[in-house]
Amino acid sequence: MARDSKLEVAAVNIRIPDTHLRDYDSLLDKLASLRRGVKVYGESYVAINFYNSTTKEGIFSKYTEIDIDGEWFDLESFDAAVPEKIEDISIPESLRPNLSQFYFVLDPDLHVVVFSTYAESRGLSTRSVEKYFKEALSWPEIMGVHGRVEADIIKDYGAVEEILALEDLKELHVVIRTPNADDVDKNLAEIIERRLREQQADEYEETLKAKGGHSLKPNERTEKLAKIAAENGQVRARSVVNGVTVDHNTAESPLKEVTTYKDDQAELAVFRGLAENIFAKIREVRAQFNE
Repeated sequence: MARDSKLEVAAVNIRIPDTHLRDYDSLLDKLASLRRGVKVYGESYVAINFYNSTTKEGIFSKYTEIDIDGEWFDLESFDAAVPEKIEDISIPESLRPNLSQFYFVLDPDLHVVVFSTYAESRGLSTRSVEKYFKEALSWPEIMGVHGRVEADIIKDYGAVEEILALEDLKELHVVIRTPNADDVDKNLAEIIERRLREQQADEYEETLKAKGGHSLKPNERTEKLAKIAAENGQVRARSVVNGVTVDHNTAESPLKEVTTYKDDQAELAVFRGLAENIFAKIREVRAQFNE
């Protein structure tokens, strides 16, 4: 009997500044049209090679850049390949090995891209996608139209709540990169944006520390800041567990949806279902700021 397939998705929050064209559909279309990859680790590259402006769906491709002119290993001799064998190597200049592809979909209103992180026994890490966007969004062709665009993997809201509820919380660091003011508490957004703008800063950080036998008890404002950081930065903390100091970081807990499906189910259909689950969670959290 065939084993069920696994599919896992995560999300990245993209913010175009309000001083520039906030057209997220056009942004992704432009990234796809540039036909350019970003080195994410080792010799692995990630690129957007397809985007459909009608469905708002596209494909990330992960591939490997190899140095054809470098040293080669001969499995027959189990040693360095002799020059004569290397001369026989003929790989077209346009081809790259180890291709794996992953669906993504954009919700323009949320300015969030949900993407597959695991499909068909192949993985695409959230850090790779975040690294792709952080470099690609700095390309002159993008900045010339959309300005300085921010991108952050959305963290698990539950992980944020768990940190805030830690029994012996000693340190709390909330890091926020410029948010979209439409998504968050208006008063907090105004404070964050003003402080960043006035001091030409890229990140806003608040730190709380408890000394001696005291433990932190985050208030409502801090809880809201932490929820904002889940989408626009990260939350770091330290607590004491059985006398041992333990570090916590939401960077290690991206918001994800996971399922398995049968062979007679189309991967794209399953992906769309998981993506909508993620979008729904984000809408729910953002709605809390407007209550």
